[in-house]
Amino acid sequence: MKHFNSYKRGFWELKQVLLALILAFSILSCADRIAESEPETAIINESPYLNHHDSAFYVGKEACRDCHYQNYVSYLRTGMGRSFGYATPAKSDAVIGPDSLIFDKHKNLFYHPFWKDSTLMVTEFRLEGTDTIHKRTERVDFIIGSGHHTNSHISVVNGYAYQIPFTYYTQEQRFDLPPGFENGENTRFSRYLGLECISCHNGLPELVLGSQNKYTHIPVGIDCERCHGPGSIHVKRTKTGILVDTSKMIDYSIVNPRRLSKKLQNDVCARCHLQGTMVLKNGKSFYDFKPGMALTDVMDVFMPSYEGGPPTLIMASHIERMMESACYLKTDGDISCIQCHNPHITVAETSRNVFNKVCTDCHGIAADAYHKKEIITNKSLDDCVQCHMLKLDSRDIPHVKITDHKISMPETDTQIPTRFKGLVAVNNRHTDPFTKGRGYLREYETYYQNPIYLDSARVFLQPHTKKTSRSHFKAFVQYYFLTDNYGAIRHLVKANGIEVILSNFLIKQDYENEDAWAAYRVGQSFEQNKDRITAWAFYKKAIELAPLHAGMMNKFGSLLVSMDSIPQARKVFARVLAEHPRNEQAWVNHGFCEMQLNNISQAQRSYQMAISLNPDNIQVLVNLASLFWSVNNKEQAEVYLKRCLLLSPEHSQALALKTEMKKLEF
Repeated sequence: MKHFNSYKRGFWELKQVLLALILAFSILSCADRIAESEPETAIINESPYLNHHDSAFYVGKEACRDCHYQNYVSYLRTGMGRSFGYATPAKSDAVIGPDSLIFDKHKNLFYHPFWKDSTLMVTEFRLEGTDTIHKRTERVDFIIGSGHHTNSHISVVNGYAYQIPFTYYTQEQRFDLPPGFENGENTRFSRYLGLECISCHNGLPELVLGSQNKYTHIPVGIDCERCHGPGSIHVKRTKTGILVDTSKMIDYSIVNPRRLSKKLQNDVCARCHLQGTMVLKNGKSFYDFKPGMALTDVMDVFMPSYEGGPPTLIMASHIERMMESACYLKTDGDISCIQCHNPHITVAETSRNVFNKVCTDCHGIAADAYHKKEIITNKSLDDCVQCHMLKLDSRDIPHVKITDHKISMPETDTQIPTRFKGLVAVNNRHTDPFTKGRGYLREYETYYQNPIYLDSARVFLQPHTKKTSRSHFKAFVQYYFLTDNYGAIRHLVKANGIEVILSNFLIKQDYENEDAWAAYRVGQSFEQNKDRITAWAFYKKAIELAPLHAGMMNKFGSLLVSMDSIPQARKVFARVLAEHPRNEQAWVNHGFCEMQLNNISQAQRSYQMAISLNPDNIQVLVNLASLFWSVNNKEQAEVYLKRCLLLSPEHSQALALKTEMKKLEF
């Protein structure tokens, strides 16, 4: 009841804020000057653990093997130990053969995984009758997922990691598109895998600053140090004979989660088993959390809260569900994940009695007697989990059932209709309003474009329009950009001074590219107003901060084209292609520049590269039709024009070309 009342109270407080704002404001005011940035203070907590110091570094799980061999071997059999590996027949759980086909009815594309010797490949193709009219084959480099639920697949091109459009769902032994690729949302081979994603499925990779998804090293499998922290100091001390009797005292050179408070124990798990909208604290990255720290020092994790309806859960949010349990609430959070789970031993190798004992230690003889009575009439009721932690569908991963970690009595009553109550920072119920506003913006942009999220963001950002920090400026730019209010962005920038923004606000290179994104959005707002000079300055700033970001580089090159700086634009697109040889848009743009410079054969080559990567790229279809028409190849021009209009019957450039071609027929 205490937990429900906290939600209820939060909802009514939010309602009162909304009512007040509806009466007082119609839109966010951007008239207030946001002055030069004030110092941003980071949360600094003294830690007794030596491996929290900046001098400590990660050494890899193999460094643990000699002293902890039994734990090392058994851990490799767990879901975490098997979470990420090279794409080999030994790692794959799928039985792949000629009939292992996936069909995307929305895109009219087939996917066929196959082994070429011991290398896993995937071919994308399209049929027209019995003819194959499109074919693209990519290599799979990594398999992500333990195989308990899924195997998904990753391709690495020039260091850039992308998800492949094929997943094997092991519970149903089924090939299908990956989560998020369904219902017409298939991004094919272009879904980039950023640090937030890979860092929870793996040991910590080494992301290249200025990119979204380029790595110099991707380790294999979640390793010991994700739960124990960097191991360099511990290994060095051990090798030099500095040993600690851990039966009598804590070894502060390494974190043993069992020595932590239950809150901090859960934070170790929550870093990856509380999967929601993660809002980093100022100056923090996904590298910064270390076991033994409070997760709130690094990030707040937001999840949508609902009232009524059937249970709804996502694949990797075990902590959120556990925190809704009566067991957790009635003990004021005095339960933790490792009371039930030994991270070194897979659940499949753990006796049911281990889990039952955790329950009976609290619930005592009454619970034991109750279950003995039930077992007499139903022999299948031999453990607590079976009844009180049901296996349910996940709302974010199809074709799987997962154990619901909300420990509860089986519900028999009819559920009231589901009602969205708002986003809640699950790990920090006292998060500040401004961070809540950022949470709503990120939820909208990353997961679900619900207008309610933008309305809520406005409510929480409104009181901060007079703040002076860089983070506030970036949040306002993001809000206005997502609401298509480009004029407000321009007003905000001019009120503070373009040079101040460029020199003082948007200067930091970080793993999330936050300043680069803000510069990019500001650039778009000025380009939308045909102020290309100012747009150029902000796009240039964006690519200085994120020089390996293909989208930003393409946008900068396109602006140069609009400014008739074709040779300079061609150089920009060539730089993109040197880093991203599979970037179809860069090939289209490069081909256009070659056409403008009358390099017809080079233009055709670039366009053909683009069409081989994506047969449905409408712009390249129009450009190819124009190219062939310009060299009097009417037959080929009509082929590409027909394909374009089939995909987009109202495409203005295609219709204009069609009209021109008809005029010249007479």
